[in-house]
Amino acid sequence: MVNIVNKAECVLTSRIDGDKDDIVANQHWLRRLLAGSRGRVLAELRRAPATINDLTARLALSANAVRSHLAALERDGIVVPEPRQGAGVGKPAHLYRLTAEAQALTPKAYDAMLGVVLDAARDRTGPDGYAAILRGAVDRLAGEPRTSGSFDERLADTRAVLAAVGANVEVERDGNTLRLRGADCPLASMVAQHPELCGVLAGVIARRLGVAVNDCCDRGATLPRCCFEATLDAVA
Repeated sequence: MVNIVNKAECVLTSRIDGDKDDIVANQHWLRRLLAGSRGRVLAELRRAPATINDLTARLALSANAVRSHLAALERDGIVVPEPRQGAGVGKPAHLYRLTAEAQALTPKAYDAMLGVVLDAARDRTGPDGYAAILRGAVDRLAGEPRTSGSFDERLADTRAVLAAVGANVEVERDGNTLRLRGADCPLASMVAQHPELCGVLAGVIARRLGVAVNDCCDRGATLPRCCFEATLDAVA
């Protein structure tokens, strides 16, 4: 378990260290990829390698459309063709399969597993122990806050940290009130049953900015949305 946590920390740290604009661009690209016909091709290949004929039959797409999607996926390093054993005359010469890099793009049962783990942790450790676990999660996610630079620089860093975990937020200022509001929520399927996860992100923001932060997330909507609020007073 320790090794898994350490690996997760390394992945998160590498993402945080990357450029925020690149993170956001990659997330938008991934959403577009998975939403259309190309995402359907990807889902089929996740089940098993397939020929163009296989994909044409399963997806009710033309052969030219399948070839176009496969060419784009191959260009992006997501699929690779391999010679088909025993292919005779008139038979497709290649199977297409996912590359190792593609495994990070395909949906997993992370939300369901996280819910089970959180429930088990709360039941096993009790309220105080569970609160301590959540504080530990804040520590790991927040990392080492900047000790120099302006508040606006710390705010930009904080938005990059949030973007690295899928929470893209915009800044709203109203007098001395600061709100970080998102168009969606990276844990949308979880927060209705586990609103404490919003508190974890609020804690991360507080640690990075050096101010008290409350969550004002809309967890009751069909599409939950992130919202975090801080009163700046003399900080800004």
